[in-house]
Amino acid sequence: MNLARLLFKPKWQDKNAEVRRVAVASADDAELIAALPQIVRSDADASVRLAALKRLGDYEAWRERSTGDADGGVRRTARDAYLAMLCSNDARVPALPRRIAELETLSADELERVASQATDRNLRASALAQATRPALIAERAIADPDAAIRLAALERVVDTAALERIAERARKTDKTVSRRARELIEAQRIGSGDVAAVAQKARALCERMEALVRAPTSDDTVYDAIVRDWSALGNAVPTDLLARYCGADALVRQTRINVQNPPARATIPDAEEIQAEAQTVVAAPSIEMLASQARFDAALANAASEAQRERELRRAHLHEMEQTLPRYAAVLEAGTVSAAHALHDRLLNLGAMVVPLPAALEAKLVPLHAHYAELKQQQAWANRRRREMLCEDVERLAQSGLHPDALALRVREAREEWQRLDAAEGLSANAESGSTRRFHALCHRVLKPAKAYFDKRDEVRKSHTGEIEKLLQEAAALPDEIGDWKAAGQLRLKLGEALRSLDGVDPRTRTALAKQLKAAIDKLATRLDIHSDEVDAAKKRLVARAQALQQQSDGRAVARDARELQTQWTALGQGRRGSDQRLWKEFRAALDAAFGQLDTARKQRDEQSAAMRTQAENLLAEIEALRGDDAHETKARLRDIDTRWHALGPSDRAFEQRYRKAHDAIESSLQGATRRKRLARYTDALAKYALLRAIETGAQSADTVVAQWNEHPAPAEFAAALDARFARATAAPAAAEQDENPARDLLVEFEFFAGLETPAEDRQRRMNFQVQRLASRMRDRGTATPESELTRLMKAWFAQTTQAASLEDRFAAAASVAVETLP
Repeated sequence: MNLARLLFKPKWQDKNAEVRRVAVASADDAELIAALPQIVRSDADASVRLAALKRLGDYEAWRERSTGDADGGVRRTARDAYLAMLCSNDARVPALPRRIAELETLSADELERVASQATDRNLRASALAQATRPALIAERAIADPDAAIRLAALERVVDTAALERIAERARKTDKTVSRRARELIEAQRIGSGDVAAVAQKARALCERMEALVRAPTSDDTVYDAIVRDWSALGNAVPTDLLARYCGADALVRQTRINVQNPPARATIPDAEEIQAEAQTVVAAPSIEMLASQARFDAALANAASEAQRERELRRAHLHEMEQTLPRYAAVLEAGTVSAAHALHDRLLNLGAMVVPLPAALEAKLVPLHAHYAELKQQQAWANRRRREMLCEDVERLAQSGLHPDALALRVREAREEWQRLDAAEGLSANAESGSTRRFHALCHRVLKPAKAYFDKRDEVRKSHTGEIEKLLQEAAALPDEIGDWKAAGQLRLKLGEALRSLDGVDPRTRTALAKQLKAAIDKLATRLDIHSDEVDAAKKRLVARAQALQQQSDGRAVARDARELQTQWTALGQGRRGSDQRLWKEFRAALDAAFGQLDTARKQRDEQSAAMRTQAENLLAEIEALRGDDAHETKARLRDIDTRWHALGPSDRAFEQRYRKAHDAIESSLQGATRRKRLARYTDALAKYALLRAIETGAQSADTVVAQWNEHPAPAEFAAALDARFARATAAPAAAEQDENPARDLLVEFEFFAGLETPAEDRQRRMNFQVQRLASRMRDRGTATPESELTRLMKAWFAQTTQAASLEDRFAAAASVAVETLP
């Protein structure tokens, strides 16, 4: 071994799972190849174990890992690969008897896959014999390439409709299957009480009973079988056949009594007695004797006919036995005990109806029945070994450390396999044995530690069920006239979420809750749709009224009507998303067109006021030239200019804005000192906030800022919030994560208050705020002043925790502009 080998481990032993997986999948190291079986079982990473399984490609490894691996994904992949190899004739798979024995360990779906896809016909036959789904059995009765398997599957079809479909589909492709299907249909009709079928069966039983009259036997088996079959016919037997059967049955029973108790030997009369009796009979032939002779002749003819029918029926039964024997032998040769059960029972029934059996036929049956008994015993032994393995697997689960759900799944799979083994041996569900009691005790012991988990899960499911039932009660309690359609829409969304979250309730109540939720959703959705239709219709009327505004020439009336229409639009609420947006665009376009006509009228008014422009411009020049050096003189001149301006009454909006701007500038210069003093509380608070931000961003240390902080106290309105935030900033770092929505809502209000543009990410939030603010102002007019609003907003911002730097910067900018907007 070289030095590098001593110092460095190979990549397939690396600590990194991805490196190990790549190496296991592609490396050619001989030690790796030898270690693959160990890696399959012991590597900590599921992907590495799966790569080792694929690289190994071993049938036994795939099979063992399909139930023994701790990872569900590996188990599923391994199970799929194992089943694919089981169905194939790959050289790596074990011998056929071994694969047939393994069928007992498969689930129902896996058995169906083998029954449909297995290459070997014996393996398919064994899997089909253990499958129970009627649809699969009916499908294989038609589609399987092997004739014997098709017939074996057909014998297990019990649905009359399925048998009729099989008979029709196989009418031209497989006449044997089609004919046998029709025979089974006839047998089922007898069982269902069909009059014609019952009569035909009763007639056959009468023939068999009359055959016993003609050929008595000391064996009671045939007689008992006839009586049992007759009892199964019930009360639907025609009267004439009932009388015929009762007569034959009485004769058979009398014959059996006579055999058991022979009468005493009669004395032979002498010649004179015989001659006297003959003369008496000849001398007096009566009508009763003639009638009796006629009845005897008729009975003799009927007996001959019945004997002929009995011989034909016996030949038919013997022929069916001859046809069944090759299939029985083939199934036994293949070792498929499950498929041999039905053929074995059928041959026994046929043999009971043709007693005694021909010697040649009985010679064939004896070794086959012996082989059947041997295979059945071997199957029972194989099942015992598998039962021991299941007990060992369940016992190991107690130390596996699996999640309770995974543990319960593994136990359920083991129980299902145990039940399949019971079914294969013909054991009832209540059958108790030592191994069965041990298995159930182990399952109980493994699941006992998980009981607390399942109890807690049941509580959570009950809680979730209670929430769903509360939603259903809320939906049922909706009044006929819904007032809050928005809440109704939210209830509809909650019902849909509840329907999607039904995995969290008890599976036994899941179906009922799903039906109730769907019914509630359908009922509420219908009402919401009707309401949406009404909203759409109302909005269409508003659009028509908005379009009619274009015909009005009175600008004030147009503006008033437009505001009224907008109010009504808002009051209607939202309709369907697609139509609501389309109608809103049409509504806005109509209003824009109406206001466009107002602009045209405004231009005409501008032309009429052209004569007043010069005077207005002179007054504007005069007011713009004013300076606030002498306050008393400036105020007097300002009053004079105001009087002349209002007397002039200019209608030009630009002039008005320009005049107002100049007027405000002068008043601002006059009131600047007073205003600065009045607004000092806001500027001081923002200065304190700047110191806070220096600490929070780390620009300055808390020790450096303390002196500046204490130098000037904060304004009374903001002192508590600022001091609290200062304490938080100097005490501990800010939280890593927090909800930004309240902060963004405050920023939208600040920017609206300051008249600033809101960034794109909060533009919808700004629109929602404006709509809500407009609605609240229309609903109740508040008395809040701008200063009180600004105070409220700043206090709210200072009181909250530190936000992201971008949000804090937006606040600082908006707050500064907001202060400047105050008069």
